[in-house]
Amino acid sequence: MFWLGLLLVACGVFLLVYGTMLFRFAIAVAGFVIGFALGWWLLESATEAAQIIVAFALGGVVAIVGYAVVRIGVYLAGGLLGALLALIVVSFLNIGSSVVNVLVVLAAAVAVGFFARSLGLWLTILATSAAGAYAIVYGLSRMFPDSTQIEDLESAKIPLTGAAFTILILTFAIGFLSQWTLARIQRRFVDAGPGQ
Repeated sequence: MFWLGLLLVACGVFLLVYGTMLFRFAIAVAGFVIGFALGWWLLESATEAAQIIVAFALGGVVAIVGYAVVRIGVYLAGGLLGALLALIVVSFLNIGSSVVNVLVVLAAAVAVGFFARSLGLWLTILATSAAGAYAIVYGLSRMFPDSTQIEDLESAKIPLTGAAFTILILTFAIGFLSQWTLARIQRRFVDAGPGQ
């Protein structure tokens, strides 16, 4: 599934680069990645064709909803951050069945989404950087599967390897630092105002 991994990597790069600049589109793209991963995960025992159809459908629905309800984007970004953190933890702890894992992800999304407003701009940067890093590692694991991790390809888990963890941390750090720097530069010019 090289093309599928390539699509996910492209979504991740978009989120890392344009997360705060194009927030409405970033929420839609991140929603697609999460919806796609959860759709793939829910049908892990089904045929590959059924997984692809449901994953694209669920990803598309979540993307459209994310794009349409940008007014509550802060809460969506908080939910996204909670879901991604839970997906990463579930990947590394390897707990329970897929239904239990999906419930853990949804509970984390609701919990972090509820407290999202208190994080302000940090939330947008954290959520889009985490979504971009997850999408890149998730996509790379589909493009270049490791024979020891073949069972994880049927779920939304990322591989339990040192290389995957290193790529996850590095891409998150790159996205976070670049978006934080961009936000500081934008704030400096907005605060200065025209003609000052």
